[in-house]
Amino acid sequence: MRKTTFFFLLFGIGNVTAFAQTSTSSVAFTTRDRGGVVVETAGGTGALTVGYGRVQPSSSTTPAGVAVFGLRQNGVLVSEAGVPGLFTMISGRTYAEASALTNTGVAFVNSIPSPINIIFNFTDLNGTDLGQGNFTLGANSQITKFITESPFRISGNFAGTLTFSASAPVAVIALRTFINERSEFLMTTQPVTSLPDSLSGSPFTMAHFASGGGWKTSVILVNTSDAVLTGSVQFLSEGTATVAGAPISLSVNGVLAASFSYNLRARSSVKLETTAPAGAALQVGSVLITPTAGTNSPAGFAVFSQFNNGATVSQATVQVQQPGNAFRSYVEVSCRVPATVGCAVDPSPTVPKPGQIQSALAISNSSSTAATLNLELTLLDGTPTGLTASVVVPPSGHVSRFILELFPTLSLPFRGIVRLSTGGQVSIVNERTRYNERVDLLITTMPVTSETSSSTSVDMFFPVVADGGGYSTQFILYSGITGQSTTGTLNFFSPSGQPLNVNIR
Repeated sequence: MRKTTFFFLLFGIGNVTAFAQTSTSSVAFTTRDRGGVVVETAGGTGALTVGYGRVQPSSSTTPAGVAVFGLRQNGVLVSEAGVPGLFTMISGRTYAEASALTNTGVAFVNSIPSPINIIFNFTDLNGTDLGQGNFTLGANSQITKFITESPFRISGNFAGTLTFSASAPVAVIALRTFINERSEFLMTTQPVTSLPDSLSGSPFTMAHFASGGGWKTSVILVNTSDAVLTGSVQFLSEGTATVAGAPISLSVNGVLAASFSYNLRARSSVKLETTAPAGAALQVGSVLITPTAGTNSPAGFAVFSQFNNGATVSQATVQVQQPGNAFRSYVEVSCRVPATVGCAVDPSPTVPKPGQIQSALAISNSSSTAATLNLELTLLDGTPTGLTASVVVPPSGHVSRFILELFPTLSLPFRGIVRLSTGGQVSIVNERTRYNERVDLLITTMPVTSETSSSTSVDMFFPVVADGGGYSTQFILYSGITGQSTTGTLNFFSPSGQPLNVNIR
């Protein structure tokens, strides 16, 4: 069952409407500055095709990118997950958990024409190393496994970390999976930290949490060092135009407090989960992690989930982002209802409509002064829409807005790039929201890139691609840094490294 579950979880966004299709193993792309391109597999009910994707720039730098996977069961889209495009690493560590309902899946890609040996081990919450092993990844090949499967073979309930070291660089993703109360498979991406980590002792912020009103958040911290790490975790309120954000009291792991300490054994992890009682009001804001003076910062991420109509219907990951003053991200608003009651006429998120997609932005300000954030939208061809907006984020505060709240006159449907700039320092989460056929709200976090990031021309990877069998994959490539225009090809390969024909619509 576990093996079947993992393949269900990884693949597709589930739109099986008939479109013109092209079967190909390579798609050429061009992105203009402040533009992007969307490539979608056709999906459908034919035979399932699996493999991996490789973005190869041609006489340009590498674009930013994300692949959106999802799962459709019995005609209902039950899960989506956005996996950022990845670069290779030699060694890494990620959170690992396995239980009756939760599991961790990993995918490795070897992009060179010779085998790679990968050594791995697990570390439990007590800092005890166990489950050491190794395997060989063939030339240009891919492997996709749960940690409960061979070659990892974790048995029973487990929480801790998975650490690996490879004889040559590999591309790696990890996904956290959950079987909900309807026996549906939910998934969300979790980061794999490259080792050695560039550790610091500075506080850092996760730009969004939600607790109460059917929502809960798990803050997961990973020790990427061989020393014990200590510090505190605080959940901060949004603040107002005149009042700064401040720590709030929440029930975490069954304890009500305004601050929670952590003690991370070497190479291990910890999970702090909000436990709001039934009927509790929704609280949102940001999460502040403060290392003890003289100790390093852990790696970390947050998983927020929603419980609705007797089941957990959505899970999404908030990854740590360094504060900055200029960002870009892909955004989308799409409605599949008559224009008389469509998004353009009724943009209220309180009136859900099956099939509606709308991006939302959550912004946190970790400084002691308010930050004014300016936003601009461009089309995928880089053309300005002429629409602008601004938001004031309180000191230590948080603001979340749907795109249509920011740009109420936006023509629909819309796919494009949002640019955000400020004179201060902020962190941003881009949340893709989508109502499925049951009008459950699914949420997927999408990457946000800093315009000042260093450019590169190396290949980028999507370690899992799937098409058919009711599944599909959506690839989004975009200009992520200042002045960036790109050209190249998105190539598809089978698990054994051969060119893979995929149906593209």
